Amino acid sequence: MASWIDLLGKPDGIRAVYGEDLPTLSSVDLHELSLHRDGPLATLRFDLAEFPRRPPKKWADQGFNVVQVQLSLGGVQRLTVAGWEVNVTLDIEVERRGDVIYLRTLNGPVGVSIEARSLVLSRLSAHRDALTLILRGSDACR
Repeated sequence: MASWIDLLGKPDGIRAVYGEDLPTLSSVDLHELSLHRDGPLATLRFDLAEFPRRPPKKWADQGFNVVQVQLSLGGVQRLTVAGWEVNVTLDIEVERRGDVIYLRTLNGPVGVSIEARSLVLSRLSAHRDALTLILRGSDACR
């Protein structure tokens, strides 16, 4: 099965940041799910559980320890959402079957299932999270 990164329209940004140690979509911290009628488009914004071993210099200089990703699915054909909570940690599975991208959440308090035509990494950023720094220890920004 292909990695979620292999299914992206333009994976260069995330490949440049992570190198050979590409992140998974396990234990992501989901912040937002938004829908837009143009496209139609569904966007998920979440923090990855894995920080790059060699982050960009500006991230390291600012003490960032969490990477935030925004995935946009274009040409949405079907979408279901079950539940919503304040703190949402879950796994995301993405696969392609024919011309359709299937995204679904697993193992979490919120259920999301999306069928769409395209998957794009629409934003890649980083921030400093004090709780993550405590949980990972002092080596969070290596």
